[in-house]
Amino acid sequence: SENQTEAEMTEALPTGGVMTFFPPEPGQTSPTCPFSGEPNNKETVKKVILWIEENNIGRGIVNYRLRDWLISRQRYWGCPIPIIHCEFCGTVPVPEKDLPVLLPDVVSYAPTGTGESPLASIDSFVNVACPTCGKNAKRETDTMAGSADSSWYFLRFTDPQNSEAAFDPTIAAGWMPVDLYVGGTEHAVGHLLYARFWTKVLHDAGYIPFDEPFMHYRNQGMVLANTPGIEVKKDDSVQGNEDGENDGDEPIENWKALKPEERESVPEEELVWRWVKMSKSKGNVVTPDEMAEQFGTDSLRLFCLFVAPFDEVVQWSNDGIENANRFLRNRVWRQWLDARPHFVENWRERVGELANESLSETERKLRRKLHQTIAKMGEDIENFRFNTAISALMEFTNEFSSFRNSLSAEPTETQKLLLSEVLETLPLLISPIAPHLADEFWERLGKPGFTYKLSYPVPDSVVATEDEVEIVVQINGKLRERLTIPLGLDAKALEALALGNERIKNELEGKTIRKVIAVPDKLVNIVAG
Repeated sequence: SENQTEAEMTEALPTGGVMTFFPPEPGQTSPTCPFSGEPNNKETVKKVILWIEENNIGRGIVNYRLRDWLISRQRYWGCPIPIIHCEFCGTVPVPEKDLPVLLPDVVSYAPTGTGESPLASIDSFVNVACPTCGKNAKRETDTMAGSADSSWYFLRFTDPQNSEAAFDPTIAAGWMPVDLYVGGTEHAVGHLLYARFWTKVLHDAGYIPFDEPFMHYRNQGMVLANTPGIEVKKDDSVQGNEDGENDGDEPIENWKALKPEERESVPEEELVWRWVKMSKSKGNVVTPDEMAEQFGTDSLRLFCLFVAPFDEVVQWSNDGIENANRFLRNRVWRQWLDARPHFVENWRERVGELANESLSETERKLRRKLHQTIAKMGEDIENFRFNTAISALMEFTNEFSSFRNSLSAEPTETQKLLLSEVLETLPLLISPIAPHLADEFWERLGKPGFTYKLSYPVPDSVVATEDEVEIVVQINGKLRERLTIPLGLDAKALEALALGNERIKNELEGKTIRKVIAVPDKLVNIVAG
């Protein structure tokens, strides 16, 4: 009993003290101990442990609540567990020369209802000779869970034709670790755990020189679909998938999704629409093949990248993909084709003719926007800001349209050189987003190969620099005017421009100017009363 244990341990104490057990529930510090009056919290526990260690009475330890990892499954699909059960020899591993154990052909993969794997009913698979004694034995019929047999595939990918081993450690070390892994929420909390576990096991066993499988991990947002359902009682609102498991999204209280076959029997006015995760169980899946067939692969890619930031949820909309298709057709395809006849093959050799001082304001504006777009899209794509990269592309196509509208029927030689720079750069800009259209443009320029094999264009920082800037003019801290001025004006010039502005003159009429604060390229604040 607890009292007996206390007595026994008290007797064994070398100090002649008294051992008392306290219940595991949180309590209060003893009035006779050094921590009397301390609050009942984790900080006090840390102080007590530190005191115990400093006085050489004991030491604190971390008690991990580890459990055995059950990797067996009673199903057909999965790696067979290479074990043979012998009545005389016990559990015997399948000899290495007989590995791997292959799954046999079966008529049905369905569960048997007996709690055993479908493999248990296949005598030719189950009944084998014991590798040790040669007597009749039975093969293990459970298969491994995906957490065990499908969590080191990245290592096999480095050496897929190896028939002697899972992979060659030297080859794997040359490729691994993976630079970037993109996965959903389920991967972050499930697969990622198992992949890291097996990598660390193999590292500790000396098979690989690295202990992390992925250098960077990105979690993409979920795709939601506007889904019809009905109002239900609270207990009926949980949504399950085909395996009776939740799909990963939180159930919507008092609402249940309707599958396509269920919708026909529900009057339109009783349908309740909600944005929920796409899943087969809810019957609200839109397949990529279906959308690509209707709108084209490039339109599908553009919409998915533009509709929301990479890690946020996406509300699927056919209108959105139609708009993406319209942008590619009207703002990119047609504009590029209209400019194509003016392409100058050797424009790069003559790029010096596009120096700022030799260009008109309209020409300078387009070239500046082109190089700003190269820089902006490159940085955004590198940092997974695909939606803002596409926004920058859209801004450029608007500028390109304005420039083309300003041209005469026959552009000047300088304008042709500028158009040529745009014609050759645009395919490289859109290649990560709309690769098929990019390759079509590239071929029409007479260029060989595919754009994905080419380097991303390098922006000219001098060309990309603005030569004008917008500043604000304030009176007593309140905005009264915005002015577009040459970049780099000093404070005196800024003050003169602001005070000479007609609107500012009217605002200051009858007032005494007490102070003018001018911040170059930023603002002018006039203090008046």
